[in-house]
Amino acid sequence: MMNKVESIWKKRIVEYNQELQKYLKYMFNDHLLFVLIFALGGAAYTYNQWVKTLDPAFPAPLIMAVILGLLLAWSPVYTFLREADAVFLLPLEMRLSRYFTKCIWISFMFQSYIQLLVLAALMPMYVAVSGSSFGSFFPLLGFILALKVWNLYVRWFMLRFQEKEAHWIDSFMRFLLSGALVFLVLSGAAIVMVVVVATIMIGYALYFYQSTKGKNLKWDLLIDLEQQRMLIFYRIANMFTDVPKLKGKVHRRKWLDGMVKTSFSQASTYRYLYLRSLVRTSEYSGLYLRLTLIGVLLIYSNSSFIFSILTALVFLYLTAFQLIPLFKRFDYKIWVLIYPVSKELKKSSFQKIMNQAMMIQSVIFSLPLFIKGAWMEGLITLLAGLSFSILFSQFYLVQRLKKMEETLF
Repeated sequence: MMNKVESIWKKRIVEYNQELQKYLKYMFNDHLLFVLIFALGGAAYTYNQWVKTLDPAFPAPLIMAVILGLLLAWSPVYTFLREADAVFLLPLEMRLSRYFTKCIWISFMFQSYIQLLVLAALMPMYVAVSGSSFGSFFPLLGFILALKVWNLYVRWFMLRFQEKEAHWIDSFMRFLLSGALVFLVLSGAAIVMVVVVATIMIGYALYFYQSTKGKNLKWDLLIDLEQQRMLIFYRIANMFTDVPKLKGKVHRRKWLDGMVKTSFSQASTYRYLYLRSLVRTSEYSGLYLRLTLIGVLLIYSNSSFIFSILTALVFLYLTAFQLIPLFKRFDYKIWVLIYPVSKELKKSSFQKIMNQAMMIQSVIFSLPLFIKGAWMEGLITLLAGLSFSILFSQFYLVQRLKKMEETLF
């Protein structure tokens, strides 16, 4: 029986890794890596310049405690469960303790990378304010990872409760306790206070360990959480390639009918389909709105003209690049395949929709500058955005669509 459980674990891990690799090769491909490197380089330079302006009175320990506390409280346990497991693995529940222990530790391995990167990003700020050396990074990392283990185990105990309120309260309590302990350590508080908070955390974990000892697993909850976790990954992957397992929700949005009105003619066939899909499908309209809003906020909150124009261009590229999978949305619909229209009309219609969507976004990105009274900067940003939209849709998009059609056949 133990060999059977072990084989289930190995099979799930192999299949999970294969699923990740299948989409990651598309997510970290093409020109996106160049954009990410460019954006990260710019952010690192800006951050480094900002760190130089800090003085010892800056509340770096408090900021780090809040950020790290939130990351520590976010401790999902990856169970790799599927819907059928509620039936077929239920009789084995008493023998699955080793399986779920491995789930906790594999979750720790994945999430520890995030902790490492965030702590590494925060260290320059901490060193500049506290006067400590970068040699304290590894002791702090070990401390943060120990807190991550505590959070994962407490989270696992709480998953035996069905009530959502209990999960929310637990997440809040773990955030407070983790954040408080991080703050005390980073601010050099008295060891007595550190010991008191650590003791409370141990007692908190032991209490729920004892409280849930006789409780059965909530299979429906575990499966639902696992499906939600994979759905987030599929939504991100869908920005770069088609994900058959992801089905976006379609909303009527009757109030936008006036904006997407088009003539009922053969030449407007694909324009109608793509325009309606862009507006009504949550995965595309949500992506467009989110990136537009983030870009507007960044442009409005920064006084640098160079930063504003680069932000506008980067977000135009990110939005357009991630809308490209819309082109293949109807490829497997039999009623679309029998339309008496040419493939060239399909491509030209999609190009026009993309060009118009980018131009609208360009106008929106220039508005914050106009609102602030920077008329010349706003006009330059608008012209740069419109020019980029034309170049993207007329050159890059053409090659991209050609490549997609070649891989299709």
